Amino acid sequence: MLIIEFEKLELKDPVLVQGLPGVGFVGKIALDFFIEELKPVKIAEAYSTYLTLPDGDVGVKVGSNGAYTLPKYEFYVYQDDTSQTIFLTGDTQPSPWGQYRVAEEVLDFVGGYGCKTVIALGGYSTPQNLEAVYAICNDLTLIDDFRSRVKIARGGVIKGAFGVLLGLGQKRGMNCLGLLGATRGVYPDPLSSRNVVQVVADMLNLPVDLKGLDKNIADVESKMKRLQRIRRGVPKQQGQGRQRELPGAYIT
Repeated sequence: MLIIEFEKLELKDPVLVQGLPGVGFVGKIALDFFIEELKPVKIAEAYSTYLTLPDGDVGVKVGSNGAYTLPKYEFYVYQDDTSQTIFLTGDTQPSPWGQYRVAEEVLDFVGGYGCKTVIALGGYSTPQNLEAVYAICNDLTLIDDFRSRVKIARGGVIKGAFGVLLGLGQKRGMNCLGLLGATRGVYPDPLSSRNVVQVVADMLNLPVDLKGLDKNIADVESKMKRLQRIRRGVPKQQGQGRQRELPGAYIT
């Protein structure tokens, strides 16, 4: 993996928080919110043959302005008087055969800053208890102060970069915690991300204002209602005598 460093900061026992695309985009939305809200310093980007396009192929992503970028990981640092946090986000998850390699190099990189605690953010697909945040950890003392706000996940498997990072972190003797927002998982779920953000922000003393996420939640709810109308074939305008031919439904 090629890691390009932009800044080398002096940190003491920072916490790594990872949020990547996954179920309901819960972890990705949460991580991007922290970056937008806290304006942390970007310290590095990482590129790898294992970081591919969403279809698993290699190449570049082209933006609306014609500019293009390789799929990448991005590392940011936020620090104040009470916390030092390394945020890790990315365009994609590593390919299955590269998950271990990429996670090991991530842990090597943050280990160079003295990181001993890893928190992975993601989504937990379920049709019920959609306000819940589920936790997995290798040391229950990590959530002693938050037992009333999280549910311990019992049974099952967790795939992808979320699970591999925590598994390899544990092998290194690190404190590892996974937080999963309950979600139906069929569309980006900022409400689930909001629930996760609240727990992480309180746990790490991160000063965030959730109004931005609340706006995203309202936008998604509006789009879902519009989608439901389209699926039912309900005309938008009153007095419309017959249904219009509508384009294929999608959410942006």
